[in-house]
Amino acid sequence: MVWKYFTKTRYLVIIAAISSFFGSALMFFIGVEKTISAFVYFFYGRSLSGGDILPEYLTPGDLATVSLAQSIDVFLFALVMMIFAYGILYLFLVEDEEKERLSFPGWLRIKNIFQLKMILGEVIVFILFVHFLETATKTGYANLTLESLILPASILLLSVSLMVLRQGE
Repeated sequence: MVWKYFTKTRYLVIIAAISSFFGSALMFFIGVEKTISAFVYFFYGRSLSGGDILPEYLTPGDLATVSLAQSIDVFLFALVMMIFAYGILYLFLVEDEEKERLSFPGWLRIKNIFQLKMILGEVIVFILFVHFLETATKTGYANLTLESLILPASILLLSVSLMVLRQGE
């Protein structure tokens, strides 16, 4: 009797999926804003808000490059949020008989939670890499300290752990 009510709670997944879709849309807008910022940095040498004075070691092209790398990062995260939303809907709401009839592309057919976790882990590693690239560019590569090597070491360890997990799959 209790099981009947417990199976109805799987529809709470819809809340997570809708939230992920809205978050994905927001991330796409942020990515567009960062892309526009790259053009403003390059052509005007300042940010969209204006008034920024660039350090002498940074060119407008450097800031444009960082801004474009950030936009790729944001777009990738937006796509992962969309894949996550489709994935949890596909895993929890679509019956096994229906999964064969649906016309989902192969890359959206999430087989299990582990596959979703791996996608999220890979994106986290990429986000950390872009963050390090941004930090290293803005502070100047010559000004990097021993403490600033903690982030790339962490990225390396996370990458190796993801590789080991993927082989264990």
